[in-house]
Amino acid sequence: MPRLTRDATTWLLYAQIAAYGYFVFGFGPLVPLLRDEQHTSRFVASLHGTAFSVAMLLCAPLFPPLVARFGRGRTLWGAMGGVAAGSLALALAHGTVQTLGATLVTAFFGCLTLTAIWPSLSDHHGAAGPAAISEANAAMSGMGLLAPLVIGASVNAGLGWRPGIALTAVLVGAVFLLGRLLRTTPPASAGPADAPGGPAAVEERAPAGRSPRLFLAALGVIVAVAGVEVCLTQWQSDYLREHAGVSAAGATAAGSALVVGIFVGRLLGARFTLRFPAPTVLLGSLGVSAVGFALFWASTDPAVAVTGLVVCGLGMALQFPLAIVLVLATATKGVDAASSRMGYASGTAFGVAPMLLAAVSDRVNPGVGYLLIPLLLALAAVLTAAVRRADRHSALPGSTPGPTTGPTPEPATDPTPELQS
Repeated sequence: MPRLTRDATTWLLYAQIAAYGYFVFGFGPLVPLLRDEQHTSRFVASLHGTAFSVAMLLCAPLFPPLVARFGRGRTLWGAMGGVAAGSLALALAHGTVQTLGATLVTAFFGCLTLTAIWPSLSDHHGAAGPAAISEANAAMSGMGLLAPLVIGASVNAGLGWRPGIALTAVLVGAVFLLGRLLRTTPPASAGPADAPGGPAAVEERAPAGRSPRLFLAALGVIVAVAGVEVCLTQWQSDYLREHAGVSAAGATAAGSALVVGIFVGRLLGARFTLRFPAPTVLLGSLGVSAVGFALFWASTDPAVAVTGLVVCGLGMALQFPLAIVLVLATATKGVDAASSRMGYASGTAFGVAPMLLAAVSDRVNPGVGYLLIPLLLALAAVLTAAVRRADRHSALPGSTPGPTTGPTPEPATDPTPELQS
């Protein structure tokens, strides 16, 4: 069984993703508040999700040349600076056009941040990469526990949502200080700013014989699970208000229920990723989400609906991390190129899924609109099963032990208790 060894580089990457996680999980409950403030329809409010989509589609082609020119480390730090600036711009914005523009800027730099972190963790931890990616996502959702609570408390106190979202810039500043103290950088990519060989070296690291169809199926899983995540994080508070009669401030704060489930699931799930194949764990998580969603969707009792969100979050916890693992494991042109392709897949999901849900909810009702989520869960299950069957005789990360590319392993440690973020 592979060992997950956490060093200064690992903790810095966790901190970087946690800072952006605060913005991501704070932004979801923010959309219904923007809708109220700007007096728009659900469809118009969902354009903020489309801004995320456009940002991801812009990030995907730009990431490889940026890494080739500046290296992962400089690209990552520059992206985090952009996240801080964008979040402050959003906090100062008024009107739909301004909030859309600020969202686009923040999401673009956030996408660059994530796209640099995934291959960094994979390269640094080798066969233990799935566990590291799971823990990184736990750090992201763990910090995200604060965001709905802070924004909900700010709204309840009459201050509005702006102070809560501006806290993102403070967190990014704290991570900059941590980086200076730790004096570490992400693992070098094969770009000229990091190592000899240039972009071609990225291509050379890709294993031969990988099937493009298998890689496309893995990208399809990204589309499906990202669609589930963005729909729930963006519109679950609206559904609680409409279907379960929860107040605006209460529904915003209740967004933490979903994040609690995600956080706990990612902490506990790191153990499963070290013991079982990634596709097997992913299929189990999709089943858990289906059960949780049924509770959330069907109940008019706020307590039952919120419980359903927690259960749904437990299942969602490993879906995006393990979908990333599938993409990196089936990559045909190296992990940096594969990571950039995930921007196209995630961008598609962020652009289409919440707008489709909003359009159906406006034209019919939210209950019918939310049926998009079980459809996406089913699509993810079908594609994951296809990857599992096709790759049954090869070694996806999480299925067999392998050498690590990080520092010399220390005695095995439990990946769960050590993560305090």
